[in-house]
Amino acid sequence: MNWIKVKSLVCLTLVLGLASCSVYKYVPEGDRLLNKVEITSADKAVSDVSKYKNLSHQVPNSRWFGLFRLPLRMYSLSGKRTGEAPVIYDQLLSEASCADMERSLVNSGYLNADVTMSTKNSRRPKTTVRYKLDPGKMFVVDTIRMTVQDSTINRIINDNAKHSLLVPGMNLDADILNEERNRIVNLVHRYGYYRFNKDYISFVADTARGSDKVGLRMIIEAEGVDEDGNVRPHRQYYISSVYYSLTDKDGNMPGKTISPAAETYKDFVLFYPLNDGEPALRPEVIDRHSFLREGMLYSSDSTSKTYSSLSRLGILRYSDIRYDTVPGFDNRIVADVSLVSLPKHSFAFEIEGTNTAGDLGAAASMLFTDRNLFRGSEQLSIKLRGAYESISNLPGYSGDTYMEYGLEANLDFPEFLAPFMSQELQRKSQATSRFSLKINGQSRPEFQKTIFSAGWSYMWSDSWQMSHKLDVLDLNYLVVPWISDHFRAEYLDSVKSARSILKYNYEDLLITKLGYTFYYSNARINSTAPFQYSVRVGVETSGNMLNLLAEPLNFEQNDGGQYKVFGVAFAQYAKHDFSFTANWRMDRMNNLVAHLEWGVAIPYGNSTSLPFEKRYFAGGANSVRGWSVRELGPGVYSGDDKAIDYIKQSGDIKIGASVEYRSKLFWKINGAAFIDAGNIWTIREYAEQPGGEFSFDSFYKQIAVSYGLGLRFDFGFLVLRLDGGMKAYNPAGSTLYRRLPLVHPDMSRDFAFHLAVGYPF
Repeated sequence: MNWIKVKSLVCLTLVLGLASCSVYKYVPEGDRLLNKVEITSADKAVSDVSKYKNLSHQVPNSRWFGLFRLPLRMYSLSGKRTGEAPVIYDQLLSEASCADMERSLVNSGYLNADVTMSTKNSRRPKTTVRYKLDPGKMFVVDTIRMTVQDSTINRIINDNAKHSLLVPGMNLDADILNEERNRIVNLVHRYGYYRFNKDYISFVADTARGSDKVGLRMIIEAEGVDEDGNVRPHRQYYISSVYYSLTDKDGNMPGKTISPAAETYKDFVLFYPLNDGEPALRPEVIDRHSFLREGMLYSSDSTSKTYSSLSRLGILRYSDIRYDTVPGFDNRIVADVSLVSLPKHSFAFEIEGTNTAGDLGAAASMLFTDRNLFRGSEQLSIKLRGAYESISNLPGYSGDTYMEYGLEANLDFPEFLAPFMSQELQRKSQATSRFSLKINGQSRPEFQKTIFSAGWSYMWSDSWQMSHKLDVLDLNYLVVPWISDHFRAEYLDSVKSARSILKYNYEDLLITKLGYTFYYSNARINSTAPFQYSVRVGVETSGNMLNLLAEPLNFEQNDGGQYKVFGVAFAQYAKHDFSFTANWRMDRMNNLVAHLEWGVAIPYGNSTSLPFEKRYFAGGANSVRGWSVRELGPGVYSGDDKAIDYIKQSGDIKIGASVEYRSKLFWKINGAAFIDAGNIWTIREYAEQPGGEFSFDSFYKQIAVSYGLGLRFDFGFLVLRLDGGMKAYNPAGSTLYRRLPLVHPDMSRDFAFHLAVGYPF
């Protein structure tokens, strides 16, 4: 019996065991299992009932992909040790749910709403609860009046009236009214009204008998009334002093557990532990990341900007800003900012297993971090990595192992390191400057390769939604010091073209990259919004400046006609990448996620093909999962030689799309069902990749398709992913059976298993 039959038998036994186990085993006598919660509406105006379903105090047992109550069956089969306990129907909770739904309808403007509840009991001990929404007529705001007792606040509100959420014709929705209250509070907080809150804002709705029109009046009260009955306006507060307290590496605050030292810088005072000798953060760094100034009008915007800017200082665990009134002054406050430090140094060690198309290996890395190199929260990270992998099916070579080593150093500055930038612009940019050095060596039975890299880049954000990255210069020098005689004779010497992709990728090469990446996302951390999405767009070029200088400076040329710099040919290309991911939250247990991506890279000028490091590949844990990594494409090309396929099965164009249904199963385990589609192509026809060229007339026929199931072990700090993909359509199939594995599946040929960390998109 082969391994496929054994696995099939085990799966069948497990499924039969779960199916035979009763879901009512632990339902107490006389009680009933909550089977379903159904909500309908008597009015088409309230067609989306998902909002009201979330108000149900009881949620039925989760179903895998909305169909199978497998966690409940596992609970019954394991004897309460794992899975999900049965949800028992509770009439009191259902009645409370009914009242909450009715209250929600009233708050939405349906003042005469009514919600009724009914139950349907089946022969088995289970119950379906049905709620029927009868919203009645919607009450609409006909006129809006505003009474503001404070003249200054009245002027501020009028100046910003275009942002008001209150407009004639709007529904009398309590959520909108509450949002308007929050908007006004946030607005006046920007103008110094430190003590102003929502309690000063109220609404009065006048309804006429028999009419659905409402006269809405918003009242904003003054701070109070004096003894003579005169209105006392709200006070605007000014910051009289700013104090910073910086803890030591153990989190001890000066003045509380340890002796304090103080240093005055410009218009603030910095307290720090006396035994530190000097503050861990230079005062000018704190000043650069703070929007609080002595004598300024209090502003909630300045407070939030300061929080955001200080959070970018890697030496800080967190910051806390508090305001206190000044005795004897009725409009003065003191800003007291606590800065809690992290340890200056840290070490991390990682071990990982690898599986490349069935070849097993292991890798280990050690990371050293200095979070405050020059007392300005500059972060230096040095990473040392080594990897080993066995290689099978490589006849003709003396070795059968792959070894890789790497050393990488990054130095991050929490600011724009650029000339002629004012401190105010530095403060607003929220930027990080990075300088990096890297060396990576690869030793295979066929060849040895070393890559030396140096980079200079900037990263900054306009808001929590948008971020940018600019690679000012990214130099990569690829050196191939040794190629085995067998590999050279078998593959390189036999190629007649001097510009073959095989020869090109085994020659020394210089890459001078300039690039820009834009990222946008509307998703907040821990957000439960029903629809979230993200967009990433990137462009990069290489070699253009060198190519412009080549002829005037009379650069040397190699046998293939390429210009060389210091004896090494340089790459010239342009590249564009795009990806879009959308997430629909169907309910608390299920999500539908869609992903679309494409990329195109065009070699030109000094290059007729792309460097291998810049080429696209398909298949693997983050691509079309019915194929192992680098086993799909380009086009209809099918690899036939493992020793060289990882070069041949790469391309200049990539298109990919995926749809994944994610369902929470039990404990920390989630499930997924997915469909992937995509492929790669070359920009032109290469002799080594027959059938790989992109053509508008045929590319859509060469889109590979796969489907599969997966498990995700979500531990919060780590997501371990197991995916099993099956080919559905293989454009490189030589026969009808091989092209349509969906109809004629073969596990040994069409199945790919993937172990990965993190979600695919």
